[in-house]
Amino acid sequence: AIYVITPEDIQRTGHRTLAELLRIVPGINVASSSSNTWSIGARGIRGNYGDSLLMQIDGRSVDDPLAAFVHWDTVDLILEDIGNIEVIRGPGATLWGADAVSGVINVTTKPAKDTQGWLVNAVTGTYEDAGLSLRYGGKLDDNAYFRIWGKGSFRDAYQRPDGTDAHDDWSMFSGGFRLDNQAPNGLNWSLHGGVTHSNQLSGTANTPDPLHANEYLQIVNDGRVHNYFLQANIDKQVTENNKWSLLASYDHTSRSAINDVQFDQDKFNLDYRHRWAVTAEQLFVWGAQWSMVSDHIQSTPYIYYTHEEETLHTFSAFLQSSTKLFDDSLTLVFGSKIEHNDISGFQIHPSARVTWTPDQNNTLWGAVSRAPRTLGRGTTDLNLVAVFVDLGDFGGPSGVLYPLPASGSRDLEPEELIAYELGYRSHLTRDLTLDTTFYVNDYTNLLNIDLDTFSLINGYQGQIIGGEVNLIWQPAHTFRLEAGYSHAHTNLSGEVFETFDLNEAYPDNQFHLRSYLDIGRDMELNAALYYVDSVPSYVADSYIRLDLGLTWRLNDQVQIGLWGQNLIDPKHTEMIERDINQYTGEVPRSFYFQVNMTF
Repeated sequence: AIYVITPEDIQRTGHRTLAELLRIVPGINVASSSSNTWSIGARGIRGNYGDSLLMQIDGRSVDDPLAAFVHWDTVDLILEDIGNIEVIRGPGATLWGADAVSGVINVTTKPAKDTQGWLVNAVTGTYEDAGLSLRYGGKLDDNAYFRIWGKGSFRDAYQRPDGTDAHDDWSMFSGGFRLDNQAPNGLNWSLHGGVTHSNQLSGTANTPDPLHANEYLQIVNDGRVHNYFLQANIDKQVTENNKWSLLASYDHTSRSAINDVQFDQDKFNLDYRHRWAVTAEQLFVWGAQWSMVSDHIQSTPYIYYTHEEETLHTFSAFLQSSTKLFDDSLTLVFGSKIEHNDISGFQIHPSARVTWTPDQNNTLWGAVSRAPRTLGRGTTDLNLVAVFVDLGDFGGPSGVLYPLPASGSRDLEPEELIAYELGYRSHLTRDLTLDTTFYVNDYTNLLNIDLDTFSLINGYQGQIIGGEVNLIWQPAHTFRLEAGYSHAHTNLSGEVFETFDLNEAYPDNQFHLRSYLDIGRDMELNAALYYVDSVPSYVADSYIRLDLGLTWRLNDQVQIGLWGQNLIDPKHTEMIERDINQYTGEVPRSFYFQVNMTF
């Protein structure tokens, strides 16, 4: 189940971050809990309570192995430099490993050869106070091209439901380079690097009040982050049917959270892949990967890790076979990855797929996959003082307050998914295409908290049943209409908090309707309507969002755009962590003005 976000989509949806762009993908849920925080999930599993989406940029994972999710505030690129974003819904563990349980997001940036000359993008508005992006691309010789870029963004704070400031304004500075070399002998290589920095990731958090039982103190603070990376990609087209690739990368991240927990992390990764078409009907893909993550954590009295310094290794190897039968109308795909990490040990990620294409307009496919999810140290080693309790409530001396910690354990089993998928794609007419998927996700060992010991346990199991439908109608090259709908029915059982039920932590229904209209040669009118169902566990009512944008092309080099977002309501709630954080902001109505110049 694949959806591809194209450069045209990036330009014509009006979204300004990678996280917001994912709103247009059927089966993906995007919830903004603050001005600089997003929870993104797929097919019934919300990101911040069980993130199982793998995010890659040019093959390099940007997931945080410690927390086992993506920090969306620091995933920053010049959006005009993105070639496409391939979003795979459903397990991708056979090819990408234990982080790719409910989906994979593959971002591919444009080759340096395609981004020559200058790009200047400036934006200002009611929420995005100011933003400036600069990029220059040049040529070293007939085979070597480069680009360098820099970007700065300043964004305003949300407001709370009572109208007060949510104190979550933020700024971000990032930059990088890319160097490509295409050798005549088929050996190509590229070198990427980048840096991201912010001293202003503002927000609020709660910490237990040591003087009053079952109460919290509000913290208003600035989080800080500094990240840099270096990545090399090499590939060799040995013959027309034989190609290999190698990726090597190093990432360093230093992050200080609002609650003053300090994380320093170094990540190394090597990934080798080989693709060999033995015959026109038989294709093999295999590869191996090694990664090393070294963490150093400075804890606080209320948040601390069992091991504050540790280095963990992950090794994996995979093999996948694809066989075409009956004049290429039937394709069978079988494969598995074997993976070992220092916390969960050995895991196997098998999958089997079949595709039937009776003619050029119709494709029917099905798949069965097993995908265990890697447990990060943020799950197994984290100790969190959730609240101070009065021992008198438990038969002890009254008036004596005791910290009640929630703790993880390395005895936890990996969360496991067995996924069954059935899909159908069709060109219904020359102008109308259909893509639909039905799935049954069978989960075991999902994590929750034991209310007696206040420790993490493998306490949830059950099914999530749903589907996605996407229709695209393009009767003319000047007009395109797209409608997408997704449904996820969650039926999990286990010990449930009184105020938090995992069965009510994801919207049952989501819908979007988008249109692209060219008015003459120089004007674009773009519109999008989104509906998201209520999410009771996160105190979020259903909402309808309307975005409208008008773009005027002055000439081939200059474009001016005016956008209005969330136009129906002044503000709406997408996520509040009940009883833990009542200071969450609401997504506001906003407007922005943009100038884009290339020369």
